Formats: sequence, structure tokens, C-alpha cells
Amino acid sequence: STTTAAGHDMSEKMKIVLTAMIAVVITALVVVSLFLAWDEFGLHEKLDELFETELYARELVPESDTAVNITFDGKMITEEEETLFRSWFTFIYAGLGAGKAENLSSFYTHQCVYELYDEFAYGHGIYAENLSALDLTFKECSLTIDVKRRHSVSKSERIEIDMELSAEVSCSYGGKPAVIRGEKHSFVLEEDGRTPLIYEHTTDSPASRAALYVLDEVLADSGFVRSNVTYTLYSKYLAAAKERLTAAGNSFALETAPAFIYPDAEIPYDRDTAANAAMDGVSRSSPFGEYEENDANFLSSCIFQAGIPMDSQGEAYDQWKWYDAEVNTERRKTGCSKSWYDREAFCNYINANYGFGMAACETAAGNGELGDIIQLLENGRPVLEFMITGIAADADGQVKDYLVSNDKYANISLLAAGFYDIRVLHIVGHNTANI
Repeated sequence: STTTAAGHDMSEKMKIVLTAMIAVVITALVVVSLFLAWDEFGLHEKLDELFETELYARELVPESDTAVNITFDGKMITEEEETLFRSWFTFIYAGLGAGKAENLSSFYTHQCVYELYDEFAYGHGIYAENLSALDLTFKECSLTIDVKRRHSVSKSERIEIDMELSAEVSCSYGGKPAVIRGEKHSFVLEEDGRTPLIYEHTTDSPASRAALYVLDEVLADSGFVRSNVTYTLYSKYLAAAKERLTAAGNSFALETAPAFIYPDAEIPYDRDTAANAAMDGVSRSSPFGEYEENDANFLSSCIFQAGIPMDSQGEAYDQWKWYDAEVNTERRKTGCSKSWYDREAFCNYINANYGFGMAACETAAGNGELGDIIQLLENGRPVLEFMITGIAADADGQVKDYLVSNDKYANISLLAAGFYDIRVLHIVGHNTANI
């Protein structure tokens, strides 16, 4: 019986060994199959790419070779945060400079909707830039980032950082460089002890505003707002918004109307002086200061510097002036006309004023001249305002693009701003008496 028991034990041991060997073989076959499947679909390459693109694993280098020089004003942020922003802005401006969008995904937290917003707005900015007849390739690009505020968000590991970006860009079309003055950005970073990543990002740049406005229109058509759409659904709506923007861009034309009739003016508008004031940003140190819609306030001051007199005649809604007939810095409740600092009120004023003061009116999109005003529209209402400071036309005189300036931007392409619904306000001059 002892011999029988020993044989039984050996049999059980052999079963265990054979079972283990079979399990090893099956596991090996599964591993080989998985590896072959990875090879077939390139999954191992994607895994390698994932590790290579981790922010804390390597230094990110943009695909384009556009030179981007960045200076930080103020040191409220950590070295790791500065590295993140330096890389992020380098990627953005390298892409803009080359006319090709860079891949920004590595800068954001997992399934971050702001990554989708930024990729969409960034891609639209590149597309809109390439619509221009101008060669907008950067020769040089210098950015200054002024950090305004850094603070913790509630009890989380997130940090909110507000900043203003200023830049000077030399483009291939020559002339004065394109300038950005204090474009606002707000970031919320996710900080987990390693390199921080972007959890939220908002900006007031025109191309981003234009793209998100169209996205909101597409969402509204389906009964949604941005905050009510999940990450996985966004691809559908972003694709629809991109199609709508592309269709609008492809059909956009600065059409002229040669027979347009303008109001009479005793004294012609000094277009060069107005355009130079808008490009130089002189009102930042002038008595006009800043206002709610500061682009309108700024451009009113440029028009005034070009010799158009303030208009304090008639009822308050018929006036165009800063606090008094004479410039002063006292912000009294009465005195400043809404048309000076409000875009829609300015348009209403110039279309209705036929007596003393400014002689101007709305005109066709391609009829703009140096010193005229262009308003960018959302749902028929002006949300941004620029002055024409340069004109790109073909050999037949057909306008293909404008260079525009306001309180934040100088000599940027109108098309690159990304808006395809615009209103052009033509300033003829002014009258010294009621006519």
C-alpha cells in the first residue's frame, strides 16, 4: 500500500508539472499573439510614443523650426510651471509661424475638454491664417509673458495662473511687425508632484473666440451648451463646427461696391494719422485711459487724434465725445457719450450723424480704406473692433485682406482673426457746421 501511495503522489506531481507547462505554453502563445497584434496595428509604436511624449520624460520640441523667443516678466510661478508655459507657447507660435498646427495633447490632463477647445481654436487659427493673400510666415517672434496672479483653487491640487501675453512678430509681408499687447490667458494647472499639466485654459484671442462661438452655435442647434456635453461627445460637435467654419471661410470675400454714395464732408479725414495712432498704441499714455469696451474707446481716441472733433451737439445719444468738449480725466456720470466707448452705439452714431462732426457711414466689406473701422460680429452684434492700418489687394485693386489694429493688436491679418461676419464703417471726414 505504501508503494501504491507513492505512485499516486508521483502521478499528482506530474499532473501539476504538466498543467504548469501547458499554462506557460498558453501564456507564451498569448503574449506572442498580442505582440503580433501590436505589431500589426502599430500599438507598440503608440506605446513608445506615449512614453516619449510624457512631459516629465523628455524635452518637447515643435515640429516646425520657427524661432520663438520667450521672456517671463515677474516670478510668481515655479520653474516647472514656467517650463510648461514656455513649451506650450513655443508650440503655439511655432505652428502659427509655419502655418501648421502642432500637436498640443501632451500638455493637458487626461480627457481634458480644454485640450479639445484649444486644438479646435488653434486649428481654426491656422486655417484662417492660410486663407490670407499675405504671406504670414514668421521671420522672428518674440513673446513677453507677464504673470499677473497665481493662487490655489479651493482645496484641490490645482493652481490658477492669470497672465498677459505681449508679442512682436516679423512676417514675410514686410513693413511694421505684427504686435500683440496684453492678450489675456488664464490657466488652471493640475499639479501632482511631477510636471504640471493644463486642466483648464481660456483666452480672449480673436481666433479662439470665433471658433468657440461657432461651436456654441452648433451645440445650441442640438439643444446643448458646452457645460452639458461629455468629453466623448465633443468630437461629433467639433467636427460639425469645423465644417461650418470651413464653409464660411471658403465663401468669405471682401466684395467691393464702387458706386457707393458717401456723405459730404467739409474737411477730409487724416487717414495716415489715425492709422499710425492705432498701430503705435499711443492712447495707452493719453488722457483717455481705458474703458469697458476698450477697443472702441481706443479707436475713438485715434480718430480724434486724426482731427475729427468731438461732437457735443444734440441729444446725448447723438453725441460722440469723451466727458467734455475738451479732453479731461474726470470720469463724471454725465459727459461721456456711449458712442465713444460702445461699438454698437458708435455705429449708430456715424450712420445717423449728418450735421456737425464726423461724416461717416457703413459700406461694403471690400470698400475699406486706411483709418476705417471694421467691426467683427457675432449674431449681428459687434464683439470686437479694429482700424484698417494696411490693405492687401491684387493687381486689379480687389481687396484680399486687411491689416488691422486696435488696443491689443497691431498689423494683424483680418482673415487670421477668424471672423467671417464683419461690418466696415467708412469715415469720410467732418463738418464744422450743421449742413
